[in-house]
Amino acid sequence: MVAYAIFGKFILSVHSPVVFGIAIAWGLVLAILMMSPIRGLQRMLIKWFNSDTVAFTFLIGAAAFASILLNWFKLFLPFFMVFSAESLARLDIQTAEFNSVQALIMLTLVAWLGLGLGWVAAQVI
Repeated sequence: MVAYAIFGKFILSVHSPVVFGIAIAWGLVLAILMMSPIRGLQRMLIKWFNSDTVAFTFLIGAAAFASILLNWFKLFLPFFMVFSAESLARLDIQTAEFNSVQALIMLTLVAWLGLGLGWVAAQVI
């Protein structure tokens, strides 16, 4: 929740309600992606990397993205913070043996509460 609160405060500094709306949708999308990350990643890798051309194109694109990311590291840092915090939360939820729907609801609610907390903090400070 703290990671999302910091993310929400960072996003609100842009002063655009559209960006904050995108951040709210990002919380839901990331929670959906975390429902079964290993199976989804495995399916994607098998589907897309059947040919050498696709693998080479992906590696060139990944290298370009990495250079952009390193150039604008301060901008991408909050996104990585949220992604890693949500990944750790997903591991804890999986260890506690909650089902996928319960995990989705918990991750989404925590994300939205954290974003709201960050919004309130940005308004007060």
